[in-house]
Amino acid sequence: MDKDIDPAVFDWNHLWKQAKQKKSWKAKKAADWDRKAAGFARRTAGSIYIDHFLRLLDPQPDWSVLDMGCGPGTLALPLAERVRQVSAVDFSAEMLKILNEKAQKKGLTNIHTHHCSWQEDWQQCGIGKHDVTIASRSMSVPDLRKALEKLTSHARYLVAVTDRVGHGPFDAAAFDAIGRTIQSGPDYIYTVNLLHQMGYLPRVDYIELEQELRYADFAEALQSYLWMFRDITGEEKKRLQKYLQSITTSADDGSVLVHRPRPVIWAFISWKP
Repeated sequence: MDKDIDPAVFDWNHLWKQAKQKKSWKAKKAADWDRKAAGFARRTAGSIYIDHFLRLLDPQPDWSVLDMGCGPGTLALPLAERVRQVSAVDFSAEMLKILNEKAQKKGLTNIHTHHCSWQEDWQQCGIGKHDVTIASRSMSVPDLRKALEKLTSHARYLVAVTDRVGHGPFDAAAFDAIGRTIQSGPDYIYTVNLLHQMGYLPRVDYIELEQELRYADFAEALQSYLWMFRDITGEEKKRLQKYLQSITTSADDGSVLVHRPRPVIWAFISWKP
């Protein structure tokens, strides 16, 4: 891009949609997340991501927080221990079921769950305005601008999202191993530029995750890697399994550790409505 060209002349939402069409994977449906819910909840519960996100958000005791794409309560549960009230929203019924079970075990009564998607009418889902709205690693939406507008319109004081940096959670070496070229699609910089174009002053921080991932067994690790690909062939699956074996070691408790070539980085983007 010519350094003298004003980036404001570009329609960043349109550019985001164009880049999204080229990515190597497709957005998962609610049923896909229902099947993944239990394993996802187990792996994310102890991630350093939670502490980093909460440190950057700095939740206050009097806040009400809307957590869009809450999953199994990765952030909603620890947030409920720190703020006045949490509305946890997800289109996966199984994710919300796990969240409610965990909240009950912890004795948390200030979490209200809503089975609702980005595209639905949030007012009809019973979702009103909150002090703070967040969308953690859940920005896989058909229209970025509409999603950002929706989050912003439901916030009084602060909006915060996390978006991919580069390939994000996808292992580029795994694509190389099976003979495919990875197309990451748009990452956080589109979101930042679009927010600027919308008149906001987004702040950007970065969350670097663990380089090792722990799974219950190799089969679970393989399923997690298969999640990255669409229409994988039998031969490609064999190559993927061989690659995954090359970066996996066994732990004393029977679980397996996947040593990723590089850590995943997420951009923590926040702005005032």
